[in-house]
Amino acid sequence: MRLFGLILAYGLAMTAGVTASGQLRIIPREKVESVADPRLSEESSFMRFDTRHIVAEPMNEADSPKCFVYRFENTGSESLKGIRIVTTCSCMTATVSAKEILPGQKGEIQLMYNPKGHPGRFERKVFVYTEAHEDPAAVLRLSVEVNNGADMSLDWPIQMGTIRLRNDVVEFRSGVRAVERLCFINLGAKDLKLECETSFLPQSLTFRCDPEIVQPGQEGQIVIKYDPSAEGAERNAVVILKGLGVPPSRSSVKVVINDAKQ
Repeated sequence: MRLFGLILAYGLAMTAGVTASGQLRIIPREKVESVADPRLSEESSFMRFDTRHIVAEPMNEADSPKCFVYRFENTGSESLKGIRIVTTCSCMTATVSAKEILPGQKGEIQLMYNPKGHPGRFERKVFVYTEAHEDPAAVLRLSVEVNNGADMSLDWPIQMGTIRLRNDVVEFRSGVRAVERLCFINLGAKDLKLECETSFLPQSLTFRCDPEIVQPGQEGQIVIKYDPSAEGAERNAVVILKGLGVPPSRSSVKVVINDAKQ
């Protein structure tokens, strides 16, 4: 049994090292550990922060984005140059007061956190780099607790997996070229690229999403174009959405072609 466990562990480790291109990539142990507890550069001791960990007051998904400020001072004898910020979540954007901080000079990092679409309790990380080292000079932390937003069933009554829509039916008049749009909101925790099953789409209809990538908590539009000169233009259809994690019966938009005489 012990041998079987070792073989299983080895197999899982090998699987984790396979890239999207199908090539095998061995990830060094120190690289894996650096994600959770990264090694800091020599300049870490020169960046003296008032605090590196901010615990935010509880927020609600419906709240506006909030700004958190990390103030620091360069206590070293050389300038901190090329300062750049990397965050661990698309819900955060960060800016630094200056790309270069002279010895004895103070600076600040402003972190804007958007709670929409991110309910739950998290610890987010912010990595501060300088041009002198590949390792971060500082790792900042933000602990947040975001409560679920208000009931969206009135404004967005239709649930399809990770999105909610105001309507799931579009109508066209037979023989009349037109474009219809359905608004939706992405309630998932990841960016959404909404697509449809093209094999079930008649030639008279074309589908796209505007914008192509919809970030968590943001709104998008399903855009359906009707061409009455194409084959199959007289029949009703169903547009099956992909990537929502639910069956086609629960992720379909109905397209109704009405008689032009009506």
